[in-house]
Amino acid sequence: MRKYLFVTLLILALTPCKVNSKELFESPADLEKTFNETFYEAPFIPLPEVEVKSGNQTKPVKGTPVFKKVRIKITNYLREKDYQKTQELIEKEKQRQAEIEAEEEGISIKDVDVSFKTKKDKKDKKVSDKKQDNNEVKEQTNTQQPEETLELEGGVKEQVTTNNIVLDADNVDYDDANQNITATGNPILKFPQQDVVLKADKMVYNKDSNILKAYGNVEIIKEGNHICGDFIQVNMNEESAFLDQMNMKQSFITITARKTEMEGDKIILHDGKIESKESHILNLQTKMIGGNNFNNMIIDDEDKSSIADGVGDTAVHIKAEEIFVNAKKNNDVITLKKAKIKYGDYELFTIPSITAHTNKKREFFEANYPEFGSRGKLGMYIGPGFVFDTPLQDGSTIKVLPILNNKSGIGFGGMLKYRSATNYTDLGYGSSADIFMMKGKQYLDDKLYMQYGSNSYMDEWFMGPRMPKYIAELVYKDSTIVPSTIHEGKDLTFSHRFGFGYMQNNDANRKGENIPPSDVGTLRTRYMAEISQSLFKYQDKERLRYLDLALVLQGSAALYGTGDTQFVGRIGPRVHTQYKYWMQDIGFFAAAYHDKTPMAMYDMYRYGHANIYLREALRVHKYLTLAWSGTLTFTGDAPNGEMFQENSFIIAIGPDDFKINFGYDWVRRQTYFAFVIGMDTKGSSVDFDKMVIKNPDRLARSDKKEPKLKVFDEENTVSAPVAKKMIYAEVIELEDPDKEAI
Repeated sequence: MRKYLFVTLLILALTPCKVNSKELFESPADLEKTFNETFYEAPFIPLPEVEVKSGNQTKPVKGTPVFKKVRIKITNYLREKDYQKTQELIEKEKQRQAEIEAEEEGISIKDVDVSFKTKKDKKDKKVSDKKQDNNEVKEQTNTQQPEETLELEGGVKEQVTTNNIVLDADNVDYDDANQNITATGNPILKFPQQDVVLKADKMVYNKDSNILKAYGNVEIIKEGNHICGDFIQVNMNEESAFLDQMNMKQSFITITARKTEMEGDKIILHDGKIESKESHILNLQTKMIGGNNFNNMIIDDEDKSSIADGVGDTAVHIKAEEIFVNAKKNNDVITLKKAKIKYGDYELFTIPSITAHTNKKREFFEANYPEFGSRGKLGMYIGPGFVFDTPLQDGSTIKVLPILNNKSGIGFGGMLKYRSATNYTDLGYGSSADIFMMKGKQYLDDKLYMQYGSNSYMDEWFMGPRMPKYIAELVYKDSTIVPSTIHEGKDLTFSHRFGFGYMQNNDANRKGENIPPSDVGTLRTRYMAEISQSLFKYQDKERLRYLDLALVLQGSAALYGTGDTQFVGRIGPRVHTQYKYWMQDIGFFAAAYHDKTPMAMYDMYRYGHANIYLREALRVHKYLTLAWSGTLTFTGDAPNGEMFQENSFIIAIGPDDFKINFGYDWVRRQTYFAFVIGMDTKGSSVDFDKMVIKNPDRLARSDKKEPKLKVFDEENTVSAPVAKKMIYAEVIELEDPDKEAI
């Protein structure tokens, strides 16, 4: 599976896209970045992320959810309505002032022309007056434009053609014998309707054949993108073109081709190459075990390792017979056929065919490669994958996987994965465990989402991931930072979460627990909050030492449909330390709780009146890192009576830019396997005999515009003589990256 995934990501990374991807790994230490979530919540495959700067924070960009679109439309309507009312008040005030001035001057109000017109009335009048002026000019001149005239500049009086083509050149010669118009001296040809500019050393247009030829230093400019070549021929009758020795640079890649043809809705490139000549980090990672935050580790530059150490050419080179890119309305589909993969000078393998599907913003992708992994009660699984586009949401895909699973012996089953910019849903069944699993999340707004699932571990924030039999919950989650509350640089962070939904109790005890079974299903309303106050920070990068101390207060209150309640309050210090290459996170909580949940197997409080959590990481060697995560209860009041409520380990093997990770969770009895890649694409290339791009104008571009929130300038009051000015502020979907679990 890894070879298919690796090749797909490389092709997507070398494919032009309007959205710039941030290099997630700014140092080798960042290659072990985690999200403070346990490994059993990892997605089926790692997803590439697109990010946007927001103040001092960088957050992943998401598509705009449907609920948010509706909210923006309603907000715009109400603001527009209020704006119109304000305009009416301003106009009425103007009319009243005119009446007062007229009375003071002794002029009858009947003699004063005071009119009230809305913004739309004024606009309609301007359009009507303009049309009338144009009609008068036409009647006076009584002339007609020719059906086809060419606009010429540079000593020639310009005329606008019906095709809207504009030529600007120092010298223009017309040969009446062969009907050729030859432009030299920095000729520039503009196609305003297509937003295209053509430059060359020399241009020749034949009026009879309607063919345009351009010679020498040919450059085509469209929306800031530059395509260069030696010669281009454009047949305006057939709407086709031919470009010789094409060269194009976009973002961090360069595309070259010996011959390029443009026919209708297709661009065909022959004997070409896609190459990355600049550094661009290709990020590929999965969520890690136990919340070990490896990326906080400070590493000396001399101790950082790379897969390129002691090796010559480490770039990846792909030679494909054919590449087909289909820019659909909502998806871009990329297919490689007969692709040979080389790592440096070594040939690794050959792929007969692979197809990748992605949305326009490259927020996610799916490809038809096989997958393997481990999921809750389903156990280990492996199977091939087949991807299909869907019309359900913009750019959404469905991947179908027939699988073999192993829980209590070998069994058969299947999985279905739905992905869009605002939704993911995983479904699966395996006969070995005879279990159905589901896990999904639908974003409704910036901080509002719906999570749903069955026999899967679900997000319960600091209460730890829990597995219900069924769940459907509406969640609002937000976080804010109050800077320098007790001292400069000592910030306070307030986070809270409100959830309401239906859930059913789990039907199995966790390891060591002996809770009576109960098939209760009920509604639950829960509010959770956390206050974290930074107390002390110390950092010495040269000596590899770090200390961050904070005081944390957490609370949770839940009301169930049965009338039962659950209350939990905890307080304690939290510290993050590093001494040389030993890093740890330690937190102690003293808790008071009243737990009468009717769904004990699912969401009872399991950490007792006093517990400590530990996250330990030791960089034994530049190619080996060991980590362990645990939560210990000291008061003996955990449901299973044992000290360890969380207990898992992970081993990371390999250099900092290519690590293989595996581990085991004793509490949930699950194995874990993943890999992390942070490859620099500089020097990597894709050679092809033929590449076909269908609908190139739609590549990485959606027909639908993102909704914008209308904002009005509040500086002008209602009584001000100048109307309020309307401006626009783009609304970007942002996801809170602060996800925590014990």
